[in-house]
Amino acid sequence: MMREHFVANEADFLTSCALIAKSSVFGFDTEFVSEESFRPELCLVQVATPEDLFVIDAIAVGSLEAFWDLATDGKRNVIVHAGREEIRICQHLSGKAPARLFDIQVAAGLIGIGYPAGYGTLVQTFAGTRLSKQETLTDWRIRPLTAEQITYAFDDVRYLLQCHEKISARLLELDRIAWAEEEFADLQARSNLDEPMGERWRRVKGTSGFDRKRLAMVREIVAWREEFAAKRNRPPRTILRDDLIADIVKRNPQKAQDILAFRGVQHRDSEEIMAAIQKARALPTDSLPLQDETKPDAPQVGLIGQVMAGLLGDLCNRKSLVPSLVATSSDLRELVRSKIDNTSLSDNNSLAKGWRLKHVFPVLMDFLEGKTSLRLARVDNESPFEYDDSKPNP
Repeated sequence: MMREHFVANEADFLTSCALIAKSSVFGFDTEFVSEESFRPELCLVQVATPEDLFVIDAIAVGSLEAFWDLATDGKRNVIVHAGREEIRICQHLSGKAPARLFDIQVAAGLIGIGYPAGYGTLVQTFAGTRLSKQETLTDWRIRPLTAEQITYAFDDVRYLLQCHEKISARLLELDRIAWAEEEFADLQARSNLDEPMGERWRRVKGTSGFDRKRLAMVREIVAWREEFAAKRNRPPRTILRDDLIADIVKRNPQKAQDILAFRGVQHRDSEEIMAAIQKARALPTDSLPLQDETKPDAPQVGLIGQVMAGLLGDLCNRKSLVPSLVATSSDLRELVRSKIDNTSLSDNNSLAKGWRLKHVFPVLMDFLEGKTSLRLARVDNESPFEYDDSKPNP
């Protein structure tokens, strides 16, 4: 029986960290509320070691620096499930990402369990236990916490290490530890809080047909909104909605007063929005964003991509992988497009790097180049297809 510790003061917190520090591995999860702030508001941190479970009341304790030090010092394995938010919170509060990270959701996809599999699914698979979902929509800011909430919080990490142990053993059997490490490093990179604005402004809908100057206005307004939201710790959408950004730029306002004509724009914001627009107008041509010049795909791209998806599914079935982790439909269509146009895959294509490039890409390319044919052999078989080529079957 694991010992349970509910931690709601600094003294108990430091004692708990001393216990956690003795372990070579621990798992952790967080409970937070993100709907009303720019950054998620951390409410609880749950931790599991082989002997102990901890529910740390982050609101009551305050600074959790001692715990984040343990998560980032590289002296122990850190286990999470779907850990993107845990990575981001750790980076925000400590300035560093967790070291020696192992995400059981990602790893489960590498042994054919499913991706993205929920924690409850993995617990049922590897621990034979069904978890309660009663507190899923809890507002974790409200105090005092109920006994049911605390039990739910303990259960959220109770089986984390058990799942990790069994998934790791299977990864070792399949010789895929290195694959998993690649995936965890990629997860860390994609979760980086400090990534630049990049092309995120292009997600604003309603900008189709905008010329380069208007696209620059959208970009500058979105950049202002992000900075303003971060300073006020508010969700960007509450500062200025996407649809309003597109409408404002479409009307091409000449002064702040013109912007006030739009419902939902605060008087105090109109001057700054106008300043962002003027900044965009002053940009030289070579600093303006390019218009989206994506050409429509040739008709065969989608069709071949669908066939490739079937091939990938069969390959993954044979190799205990999950197709949705290996490649997206966009990855497959780009692969087809690159063959037709005789171009290289983009760096963002998951098939262009790491273990996928070595173990998956050649099989797909052999099919695209006509070196392999695929036929339906037995509909009553788990692997219903057969391959006809000069090489061994994949």
